[in-house]
This record gives sequence, C-alpha cells and structure tokens, in this order.
Amino acid sequence: MATPRILFIAPSSYPISNAEANVNAKVLKMLAERGCVIDLVCRKYKREYYPDSHDDFFFGKVNSIHEIFTDTDWNIATIWRHFRCLTTTGYVYKVSDWTVSALKVCKKLIAENKYDFIYSYNRPSELVAYILSKRYGIKWVAVWNDPYVPDKLPAPYGRGSQYRLKNPLRRKLIARIGKTAYYHIFPSERLRDYMLSYMTGMPRERTTIAPHIVTQNIIASTDKPLGEVLKIIHSGSLNNIRNPDTFCAGLRIFLDRNPGAKIEFTFLGVFERENDYFSGLITRYDLQSHIRRLPPVTYTESIKTLSEYDACMLIEAKLCEGIFLPSKIADYMQADKPILALSPVEGVAHDMYVSGQIEYFADVTSTEQVALVIERIYEDFLAGKLKRRDNKVSTFSEDSVFRIHNQIFAVID
Repeated sequence: MATPRILFIAPSSYPISNAEANVNAKVLKMLAERGCVIDLVCRKYKREYYPDSHDDFFFGKVNSIHEIFTDTDWNIATIWRHFRCLTTTGYVYKVSDWTVSALKVCKKLIAENKYDFIYSYNRPSELVAYILSKRYGIKWVAVWNDPYVPDKLPAPYGRGSQYRLKNPLRRKLIARIGKTAYYHIFPSERLRDYMLSYMTGMPRERTTIAPHIVTQNIIASTDKPLGEVLKIIHSGSLNNIRNPDTFCAGLRIFLDRNPGAKIEFTFLGVFERENDYFSGLITRYDLQSHIRRLPPVTYTESIKTLSEYDACMLIEAKLCEGIFLPSKIADYMQADKPILALSPVEGVAHDMYVSGQIEYFADVTSTEQVALVIERIYEDFLAGKLKRRDNKVSTFSEDSVFRIHNQIFAVID
C-alpha cells in the first residue's frame, strides 16, 4: 500500500496548549512516525490558559507546519473576517473567521502536493475541509473528539442533541457534512451514536471508532514506592460546572468518619477563570490541609507530575450522559496510575469501570458514594493494593489506533 499524504487541518494541535491540542498532537505523532507524510495547518492563538509546548517528541516527523494567526478578541477586524467567511464560503458562525486564511494556505499546499486525504480536527476545520473536499475531490476524514456544535453538547455544557440551532446556515452545513465526508472517526461508540442522532446523512458504515491515544515513553516509567500519605491528583480545568462541590462534600464525610486518614488531593491546572469558586469550597468544607493546588504546566511536564502520585482522579459535571471520552483518561493511563472517576452513571467512564479499565468509580451526584469510593481506595492503599495498569491500555496504544486509520488508507491505489 502506498504511503498516504495527508493535509491535516487542526486549529488546536501545535503548539500543545489545551486538552484538544494534546489529543491531536498524539495522532500527528502516531501517523508521521508510521510513514504518513503530513502537512499540518493549525491556528496560532494570541493567548491560552496553559503554557505552550512545541515538543519535538510529538512534531519532530511532521513534514511541515503552517501556523495561521487570527486574533480571538471581538473587534471590528473579527467582524470583518466573519463577513469575509460568509461571502467566501456561504457559511458563518463563531470562530469561522479563521477559515478564509486557512483556505488560502491549504489551496497553496494542494497546488504543490498531491494529497490522498484531508483530516479535520476541531472547529472550524470542518468548514475548511468541506470546501476543499468539494472543490478538489480529496477524500475527507472528519474526526470528532466532542459532539459537533457546542449548543448540541449535553446539558449543562449545551442544550442537548435535539436542540434546533438558530443559525440556518449551521443547520445546512450539518446536513452536508455527514454526506460529504469520506469517513468519520469518533473516540467512542457513545459519541458516534450521539452524533448519528442528528447528523443528517452520515452513513454509519462510513464511521469507525479510534480512542484517544496512550503514547508510550513520554516520560521514563517509575515505580515510586508508596509513602505514608495517599496522594491523588486531578489534572486539567475545574470550575463550578464540573461539580467539585460533590467531591468536597464527599471528602468531608470521609474525613469525619476517618479522622486520622493520611490523604491528600492535588489539583493541577486551571480553576474557575472568572472567580475562585473552588477556593470557596475548600474553605467551606475545611479541607485546606487535604487539598493542594498547582499552576498549569506544559503537557509533557503534566504527565511527569502525574507519575509522581499514587492515583489520578476524574471529576465530571452532572450530565445526563458523561463526556464521551475525557482526554485526561488517556493521560492518566500514560502515567500508569489507577483511576478514580467521579462521573455520571451513564457514560464512557462508567463503561470503562464495568470493563475493568477504570479501577474506582462513584456517581458524581452522590456525596455518599464519593465518600465510600475514597474510603475504598484508601483501604487499598493501606493494604498495598494500588497497582500499575500496563495490561489495560492495549486498545489505546499507537499501534492499535494506527490499524484503524490504516483500514481507511487501504483505498489508496
């Protein structure tokens, strides 16, 4: 089979400055190291909440990287770019202003190279890829890490899958995306089923599942001996939507029942960006001696930090159905640590708990369940039962995920 050349359109990817970017960077690394020739078109942001990482570990074998800067501030220039997007493509929506500049760069690359595929990741790459695939007849692989269109995210993040979008152009684009893309990739069955419920014309037989990648050898593996204090870490943003109230209340119950417990929770990353909601909870429940907070670091540094703890924690919002595969689950697997998930009882995290890929689980709406699961992991810690998880990541490995992409590549002459 011929080596595919891919025009990889991923606004969030290089540098790694958010969770979306780290997911996409892993795919870039995996494809490039297995022979794919990749030209990356990405967005250069004016600011991000996490420190940038330009690590050659991920991007060293990418053929070329083309950063396109558009200011995210709302001003006259932004309005003008959105107007140009409408007149150029026939579509316009929030953040679509990057599309016009991206199309210019992509058309130049297409004039210079013969591409087998266009890959699209995160908004507004889908509009760029749609226009290009229609014009040039290049096979388009649409990758969806989250439900498409923020308004269709499950509440409280959005308004649900059946919400009727107010923008008629957006409704029109959704109807055309499903029919136009050659293939659609999702990180989980749940996300595929969720989007198939409203992506008109998306044929199920042109979809596949490729989970977020657990990249090996980001850091040296460590067998840190357990200390006297159980140390659990949560990585990533945390705000009132994520429902840390239930966690704090459950931890308080556990501590009241086990006053001598030696346990510490560390939170690494961004907290409430407008007001310090989490700090208020720590004070309200008198948890100052059991909760630490660390500022954001680069992605590679975060994985190193995770490896220094005994276990990793996921906290989700009170959703009717949980996030369709939180990227931090793959990060926690990379760090080779047991996972404690405080998540909806309906969702991917619970599915992984049932299958044994996540070791500890509690309903995120129940303070009592949170208290009980903390007690369970603490008892296992005292008994020396916290184990490494090497045998639980095979479906998330680079080789396993590449096989899925390779099935799509099989159409190359």
